[in-house]
Amino acid sequence: MTSQQTADIVIIGGGIVGSALAYFWSISDAEKRVVVIDRSFSTLKGSTGVAPGFVGQFNESEVLTRLAIDSVKEYLKIPGGVDLVGGIELATSSHGVEKLKSRLEMAKNVGLEAELISAERASQMAPSLVRNDSLLALHFAGDGTASPITIVSFYREEARKHGADLIEGDVTDIRVSDGRVNGVMTPSGFVEASKVVIATGIWAPDLCDLDIPIPVIPVAHPYMYGEYHELNSQKYPFVRFPEHLVYARDHGRFYGLGSYNHVPIAQKPEGSAVGNWIEQFDATLDQALKLIPGETKLAPREKFNGIFSMTPDNMPLVGEISSAKGLYMAAAVWVTHAAGSAKFLIQMMKGEAVDTATKRALDPNRFKGRDIESLKQESLDGYNHIYKTQENSQ
Repeated sequence: MTSQQTADIVIIGGGIVGSALAYFWSISDAEKRVVVIDRSFSTLKGSTGVAPGFVGQFNESEVLTRLAIDSVKEYLKIPGGVDLVGGIELATSSHGVEKLKSRLEMAKNVGLEAELISAERASQMAPSLVRNDSLLALHFAGDGTASPITIVSFYREEARKHGADLIEGDVTDIRVSDGRVNGVMTPSGFVEASKVVIATGIWAPDLCDLDIPIPVIPVAHPYMYGEYHELNSQKYPFVRFPEHLVYARDHGRFYGLGSYNHVPIAQKPEGSAVGNWIEQFDATLDQALKLIPGETKLAPREKFNGIFSMTPDNMPLVGEISSAKGLYMAAAVWVTHAAGSAKFLIQMMKGEAVDTATKRALDPNRFKGRDIESLKQESLDGYNHIYKTQENSQ
């Protein structure tokens, strides 16, 4: 890198959101010079690299559901990007049964394919992961499992082919003057740009010296890989146990299992999205494993603390920073919503008409005037209700 460069758009962060932004920009406007800056392109350091890849399109937030549907459409264009194996949610109580029935109706209302099935049928679809003693199951045929690394690699390579520059390094400062962004500083020099996007996930607050709080709260989360096994004769849907805050999937040669059933723990990330193992997570996984059929003999081969972002309302922060013209954010975005969020943000950046409800729900300025400590606590309080959102209260 020379001491100074000029770009039209600088994207800080090369995970799934940043790479998707670079791809969609580069294929839609080759005249614009797009630069992506990330500390490592050889290894995914952020949450994308440890994401378990569950793609459940239905969310009680209509905004997130639409973004997920759009994302899946894009991932299907990528060889090996997503496998539509389906998804199953299991109910083990009468309350859980009523919840599944409610989710079925809401899913149908937004046009998603869903049906209630027996526990026996669910067990037949994923025999190593589902016992047949649940009360009811909800099956989403159009859901699946994504390969975040495959998606990122595709987006990066295609963006590069269409003229985007990928620069490895750290951004040390975002320069704003007279209420307008004018570029970013790196150890190797200044990159001038009239549009800058913060897409650094769990590190987003580190780059934000703004007049609004950015409550992107990194949290610790346990996930495990089981012992290797032979490929199954059928592809399993991923499985969720909502009442127990547990989820599981077949990764092909091994099973994976994660749980939210523990006291929320804020954890400041260091060099990657994998934090030190936390002792209480052993008990969390032991409890989760009781939901898996005993004959599977699932036990941890590898376990890790995968750090990801929470927000007070469980919604991403996607949009323009009101006090800095040209400065945008795409943070706390799951793999499930990444491509859709990137496309939506680009529409905004180009000045195109966008859905006002989506813009309002994702607005990174929506917490203006709030105290960051109380916002942090709200975010942690929402960890055990990860699929709940409060967009309607905005």
